[in-house]
Amino acid sequence: MLKKFIPKSSYARNVITLMTGTGLAQAIPIAISPILTRLYSPEDFGIFGLYMAIVAIASVLVTGRYELAILLPRNDRDALHIVALAIGLSAAVSALLLVVVLVFNGPITQLLGASDIAPWLYWVPASTVLMGIYTSLNYWSNRKGQYRRLALSRIVQNGSGSLMQLGTAYAHSGPAGLVVGQLTGQLMASSLQARMIYREDQNQIKTLRWGRVRALARKYRNFPRFLIVAHGFNTASGQVPMLLLSTLFNTATAGYYMLIQRVMAAPMVLVAGALGDVFRQEASRAYIHTGNCRAIYVSTFKRLLALAVLPFTVFFFVAPALFGWVFGEPWRVAGEYARIFTPMFFLQFITSPLSSVYMIAEKQKMDLAWQICLLVLVLSAFAIGGIFSNIEIALALFSTAYCLMYAINGMISYQLANGRWAN
Repeated sequence: MLKKFIPKSSYARNVITLMTGTGLAQAIPIAISPILTRLYSPEDFGIFGLYMAIVAIASVLVTGRYELAILLPRNDRDALHIVALAIGLSAAVSALLLVVVLVFNGPITQLLGASDIAPWLYWVPASTVLMGIYTSLNYWSNRKGQYRRLALSRIVQNGSGSLMQLGTAYAHSGPAGLVVGQLTGQLMASSLQARMIYREDQNQIKTLRWGRVRALARKYRNFPRFLIVAHGFNTASGQVPMLLLSTLFNTATAGYYMLIQRVMAAPMVLVAGALGDVFRQEASRAYIHTGNCRAIYVSTFKRLLALAVLPFTVFFFVAPALFGWVFGEPWRVAGEYARIFTPMFFLQFITSPLSSVYMIAEKQKMDLAWQICLLVLVLSAFAIGGIFSNIEIALALFSTAYCLMYAINGMISYQLANGRWAN
């Protein structure tokens, strides 16, 4: 009888594997968030959010975006050389970032307008190298179709990190507990992935050659040439609110935004992330062999849309009361902000997992143009909000800008999936 409920297609089974594992991974941080919001203040979350914003922006540099090319080579040997390239760059660039922080800690702190961030800037390179390693190994596992491994690593990352944040909170550690928890999760997940990959692929790993790494770096040079800038703009657009909320308003406001990101990331990672991982592998394979990936694009879009409509509609109406009840009354204002962001998160949910078509079709220039437009609109939104000294205006314009650009993104990615504008 149970066989009737087991999906027959490999696509569906892979999605369910990732969704199940990622669901378990997200369950722990979501479950303890109501506890953390009563142990950490909005200011603590604000400092942690500022730290993670800096890490996110810096992380765009460390791999040279070569990890996005891991899925493209026809043979695994070349793909593994790209993994080695991305990890090597992560270590080298993170070491350079450490030098920058040691020399310019004071000016960076003044620019951010948050003196409490100063001691945590020294830990940014540790986060970036771990993030570079973890991301590179993730793409390798994605290429190999090791979805159970991906799911397990996410459970380890979110579980160990969240438990560390909870444990250190009782020591009244302030933002230190949040930062240490994040580093712990990254370290544990990267170590697990590395150990499992070495055990399975050690024979191939031993064949790595520096000359081939350099050759592939040249072959896929458009990835760092265009995507560092493009994804730099994209990441900056996403992190600008955290940076400017702290600078223009206060760290408590940034803390509210940090909680929203933490809560709203759950459905993004659980469902959209799982579908996106499987779509990226299936679509890249279809594109290589047929020159388009329309069928898998349309089926994934329909799944995302069907999953998003009802939950996001309900969330829009209950967000303020829900935040006040779950996280404590002081956090109700975060629910008000979350309501403003709901349309943006909805469109992000149904378009972002499909945007990997830009990379599959090797349309990095087009992606760069989109990212530049997005950043300009986001900065304009906060500039207008700053002029009026009104955070609601700033956040509403920010959400509107993202909605517009996500709609444009969806239309362009659909054309690319159809094989339009092919080289």
